[in-house]
Amino acid sequence: MDIRPISREELEAFANFSEQADLNEHFLNYLRDMWDEGYVRPEWCFVAEEAGFVGRIVYWSLPSLGKPFICDFLELPWNANYLEVGTQLLQQSLTQLHLHDNDSMEYQLDIPSPYSTYLEKRIDLLENFGFSLKRETIRFEWKDTQTQITPSNRLTFRSLNEVGEDAFIYAMMQVSSQTRDRSILHEQARLGLEEEAVQRFHTSKAFKYKPMWWQLAYTEDGTLVGLIMPAENDGGPIIAFIGVVPEHRGQGYVNDLLQQGTLTLKSNGAVRIRSDADVNNAAMVRAFQRAGYRQFVSRREYCYSINKSAKVQKKE
Repeated sequence: MDIRPISREELEAFANFSEQADLNEHFLNYLRDMWDEGYVRPEWCFVAEEAGFVGRIVYWSLPSLGKPFICDFLELPWNANYLEVGTQLLQQSLTQLHLHDNDSMEYQLDIPSPYSTYLEKRIDLLENFGFSLKRETIRFEWKDTQTQITPSNRLTFRSLNEVGEDAFIYAMMQVSSQTRDRSILHEQARLGLEEEAVQRFHTSKAFKYKPMWWQLAYTEDGTLVGLIMPAENDGGPIIAFIGVVPEHRGQGYVNDLLQQGTLTLKSNGAVRIRSDADVNNAAMVRAFQRAGYRQFVSRREYCYSINKSAKVQKKE
């Protein structure tokens, strides 16, 4: 079995992964857009080849980061030898990406989704390969463009340009110090509180955003309450990060922050906004619901540490 990246000339054949012509066409258009915008590259699209394409995988990244960190698409012979093909495809494609030992790869499983068929078999492959469940989220979507959004009358907002990066990173540390988001907790355990905030801030800067969108919120006496970070990714406008400092939780400030983020994006032309909330973060889930956001899918996020494969190779 040959595992290799595709050439640009193979795009249409690569996208012809199912028996549904409309789904294949949608995937083809998606890949073209991703290539054009730099979220996906031809050398990040791999096939398992054995008398034709028997497996396909696509890796994704934010354009400015230069290396992939999400497995965006995976299709295998689910009714045949999917474990064998999937294991080889993952192993060899990850090796060919030349990632570092401290890197990780994520796989996001949206439910329901036409790209997440054979759910139990996908999970079986991921767990057998060494992926671990990082968190489960509810994915929310806002389309309530007709409702008037009133700015908060009890908070003052100062943009990233006004406060500076150091103050913003410090605020990220504060709002994350007692978080219920398992993805952040996972990275804090690996990196520490300060370094996690630093890395998340700089990774977030790879999104499309304007510095005036990212804001810290203060009470009248100048006390920090929280922060809001609207942005855009390949899917459009998002609430990238939102948080209230622990000592001010339970006072409804998350509503003001989400209101501000939604208004910011709406004022810049957004007709749809998406965001995720960890299922463990009941307060955030309720805040999205109050703000008119509606659940459109659930998501299971899996993570694989690249140094696992390095250790296996060293033993061999």
